[in-house]
Amino acid sequence: MVYLCSGTDSEKLQWFKTINIAGEKLTDQELRNAVYSGSWVSDAKRYFSKTSCPAYNLANQYVNGSPIRQDYLETVIKWINGGDIEGYMSKQQHKPNANELWLYFQSVIAWVTAAFPKYRREMKGIAWGELYNEFKDSQLDSTKLEIEVAGMMADEDVTNKKGIYNYVLNGHEKHLNIRAFSPNQKREAYERQSGVCPVCGIQFEFEEMEGDHITPWRDGGKTDAPNCQMLCRDDNRRKGGI
Repeated sequence: MVYLCSGTDSEKLQWFKTINIAGEKLTDQELRNAVYSGSWVSDAKRYFSKTSCPAYNLANQYVNGSPIRQDYLETVIKWINGGDIEGYMSKQQHKPNANELWLYFQSVIAWVTAAFPKYRREMKGIAWGELYNEFKDSQLDSTKLEIEVAGMMADEDVTNKKGIYNYVLNGHEKHLNIRAFSPNQKREAYERQSGVCPVCGIQFEFEEMEGDHITPWRDGGKTDAPNCQMLCRDDNRRKGGI
């Protein structure tokens, strides 16, 4: 049986997804390649979609996935166009080559290796293109960044080591998953305070309060019993800027 598919690109892509139910299923990017086939996709696959392709040889330590299943191509398009993969491919479809995409990818990896010259396994799989887009024009001190990274790699309070690279660039602690106080540490602080929130002076039940760093982690405060205080939920959220 032969199907003749017509309609907009988005309708064709949805149709491909609908019939892609038997045998070895195609990945989303493989489906996109079929819909937006042409000179541009053929050239992009030359760089990003072959065994030991240039992109893999350049950046396999930094990018997750398999070039054969189009993971590299999907990743770099997502980076260059803010996540709108189909929108980018639609605009590029009839262009003669994918030079723009390949040059962009090389720029991202060159920036990463210049900003963070010491490689660590935690660097694999980070959304480097997003960081490059935001910070490529910033004056970064690679020596200072390495000191910060090394210090946090050794800090037991930082449970998400991969998030360190985001943090040293944008300062958002959410990337680090700072270790929370244990139930025993919070109970000790609660009893020491007699259940009174030191900010508002009101007494609360234990379940109505949350553990907080007296000295903030970013200022060197540790996640240990002496640095634990219990705040009511409202005050804790206000302190954390939530």
